[in-house]
Amino acid sequence: MDFNVKLERFCEIKKFSGVVTINRSGKQVISKAFGLRDLPNKLLNNSDTLFGIASGTKTFTALGIIKMIEQGYFDYSTTVYEILEKDVTFIHSRATIKNLLCHTSGIYDYYDEELITDFDNFEVAIPWFKLENPSDYYPLFESKKYKFSPGERFSYSNGGYIFLGIIIEKLTGQKYREFIAENILDSAKMDSSGFFAFNALPENTALGYIQTDDGFISNIYKLPIRGASDGGMYTNAHDLDNFWNSLFSLRIISEGNLLRFTHQETSLGEIYGYGMGIYTATYHDNNCYAVIGGDAGVGFISHYIPQTKTTINVLSNHTNGEEGIIDFIREEGEKTIL
Repeated sequence: MDFNVKLERFCEIKKFSGVVTINRSGKQVISKAFGLRDLPNKLLNNSDTLFGIASGTKTFTALGIIKMIEQGYFDYSTTVYEILEKDVTFIHSRATIKNLLCHTSGIYDYYDEELITDFDNFEVAIPWFKLENPSDYYPLFESKKYKFSPGERFSYSNGGYIFLGIIIEKLTGQKYREFIAENILDSAKMDSSGFFAFNALPENTALGYIQTDDGFISNIYKLPIRGASDGGMYTNAHDLDNFWNSLFSLRIISEGNLLRFTHQETSLGEIYGYGMGIYTATYHDNNCYAVIGGDAGVGFISHYIPQTKTTINVLSNHTNGEEGIIDFIREEGEKTIL
């Protein structure tokens, strides 16, 4: 059976809502859209639809920090104390920029995934509609205690990446989203991507949906009104293809910093490891890099295989909607398309 037909049937059985694309050496191999971007109005997803990418945003935050290193603001070894010029309780003063990038800083995490079990109903002390910039989150950290000393272990940290966004805003004087747009998205030719508010989404943006016992509901009351440095950016498959091509063509950061960015710092099991804001993996004995995100009403994964210049994008507007798709492509598409 043709792989395209197999993939389509698999996505239909899963009731997948979103977009799947595969691009190899600049040539589109597969581009398929499934489901609805707006359920009540029965508007279909299409190949250009924008989707939230949740924690996939961390990769762009990390690149923003590396860009600041290239601009001379600080270095990987710069400590939190050197930046803040004071001690705080929520992170050890010796924690470095590298610790924050690699999730080894031990910072207090306002959204600690080691403790939280019900992600669809997570709340914070500040109303979601008041959270638009990383600096808006700062009250959530005050008077809190850091989790562990820097370098002690890996602990995936949303709080750490919010703090990186706070650093960007503190030192550049710009809003986080403006700095990322000017220094990363523009360089990557991600012309449609950005940090859009729930109450001002662009045309052809998929609304996020959560399945409940009473059917699907929107995620607009489950997440901040606008994405910040730990999650919430919107993008589409075309922009992701441009991103990977730009990153490995050295249009975003230098070759030396790309090597540091993609070097595996921590092993996360049989498949993935983690660098400085990006996942590492192997794909049929080839090196592979991944940007991954999931949240209420969001399921996202994007893989890039440099040896064959292959991009695989799975974007969904359902919670965990991407699950299984990459594995299916890996197993069924090995001999035909990859």
